[in-house]
Amino acid sequence: MAGKPGRRGWGKLRELPSGRWHASYIWPPELDRHNAPITYSSKMDAEAWLASERRLIEQGTWTAPRLRVEASLNRGKTLGQYASDWIGTRNIKPRTKIGYESLLKGHIEKKLGNQPLSTLTSDTIRRWYSGLGKEYVRRNSHAYGLLHAILATAVSDGILTTNPANLKGVMNPPAKRRAVILDVDDIGKLANAVQPETLKALVLVSAWCGLRWGEVIELRRKDIGPGCEVINVSRGVTHRKKQCLIDTPKSGKGRTVVVPPHIRGDLKNHLELYMEKDAGAQLFPAAKGGCHFNDRVFGDHFAPALKAIGRENVRIHDLRHFAGSQTARVSNLVETMQRLGHSTAKASLNYQQMLSGRDVEVAEALSALATSKKAQELVAAADEAEQG
Repeated sequence: MAGKPGRRGWGKLRELPSGRWHASYIWPPELDRHNAPITYSSKMDAEAWLASERRLIEQGTWTAPRLRVEASLNRGKTLGQYASDWIGTRNIKPRTKIGYESLLKGHIEKKLGNQPLSTLTSDTIRRWYSGLGKEYVRRNSHAYGLLHAILATAVSDGILTTNPANLKGVMNPPAKRRAVILDVDDIGKLANAVQPETLKALVLVSAWCGLRWGEVIELRRKDIGPGCEVINVSRGVTHRKKQCLIDTPKSGKGRTVVVPPHIRGDLKNHLELYMEKDAGAQLFPAAKGGCHFNDRVFGDHFAPALKAIGRENVRIHDLRHFAGSQTARVSNLVETMQRLGHSTAKASLNYQQMLSGRDVEVAEALSALATSKKAQELVAAADEAEQG
């Protein structure tokens, strides 16, 4: 190999028909061949490029030449340009992409879009975030989270040395409103109170099976197993910018939810009395011929039912919180995650930790221990008295 034309002790030089010189080398050994980003007018210049590459390897600062060229090109981009490219190359669901684009256009580009990516500093990010105000904490958190992810990729690409989006605690703001967890009796009363009766099963399925709103309204007859024993949750729907987006559930994969026996009769009744027989028929169709049942329309029926049972401070999503809290009472963390379709443990852990019922049980158990210990002491004292 060493005696062939163009071969050197390290790297390879090749004279092109045009008279220019091409340089390349393999690194790590026996793996990838890396080519110089340009051709050179003289052999000496090509050798100098190989020498500079060898020096980077010896110093431990080497990265692939292609990546360095890309980073150099990206350094000249504005944040807006880089962020648009970032979103466009993500393997994400359409609804997520629409959400990212909305955050970028509405809350990031206005202040930072024209700023060169390489000039962003922690102070710049801090001032931008402060300018978002304090009224929409959750929205601001999402905008910051998106910016943080974009800049983290810029660090990986070698454009930035560190991520300037380094504010503490911003991506986990405290909830402005605590979920209202109804008790079991209230769920039954609510299901009986909601009108029309075609919505009774919607309340029960939401509360006892823990489906998200987008999963509930996309349910079809074909998703209900024999005897209404299981529900196959394989799709969810969202509506963004007047688009109906049907995709996999939020976690990215489907799940099978076993229907609690005490509501199977209600679900069977719904299928028999209120549904079309076609396998693709929606369980809860839109009232006026739309693509899906609208949550605001459901709210017009939900609010009077809540008022009738004296619980007007409850939201639709609180039915899922009820499911989470009840599931956490009778299952472990993994089982709770599976039933509710959580992709990470964080949300399910919240249900495990938030149960006031658990607190009561713990307190009662502690009292039982204290009572038992006291009883043991009394028995021991009585024994001593008898022996005396």
